[in-house]
Amino acid sequence: MKQRPAFPAYFLIMIGAYFLLQKLNIVLFPEQNSWQTLILLFGAVFLLTSLAGKDDTYLVTGLIMTGLGIHFLMSGKNPAWPNHPAGITIIVGASLLLASIKAKSGYASGAVVLLAGLFIHYFQQIADTFSQLQQGIGYAEKFWPFLFLAAGLFLLFRKK
Repeated sequence: MKQRPAFPAYFLIMIGAYFLLQKLNIVLFPEQNSWQTLILLFGAVFLLTSLAGKDDTYLVTGLIMTGLGIHFLMSGKNPAWPNHPAGITIIVGASLLLASIKAKSGYASGAVVLLAGLFIHYFQQIADTFSQLQQGIGYAEKFWPFLFLAAGLFLLFRKK
């Protein structure tokens, strides 16, 4: 028996419920009608499709969109929440890592992106810890993007 695609059904239910809440003026939380919530809901539809259908096609997309929706909703409201591009890098890395755990392969991609995001997020704290090496840290702060470029090119072109 051929299985019908569930994504369109989940999408229509989600978008219908979203706009029905708006039309009926039902407010469940303050930012309910924002574009951030819409991104979160789209991510939830991708996740639901992936998990309910046991199909990993939509898993990474769902994890990233859900993470970005949460990120944009939380940004500026919680002082501990990263409010800069490192937060997005951490979300993408964590999403890739979670998807690779489910697939039981490809851990390196997610781990590298997650570690890069954490490095960017905590760089200033790391630099402050090593204040004795301030001149070297200042030099490294200017050129660390080149280190990422070099590492990426090395991984891309290395012989197996």
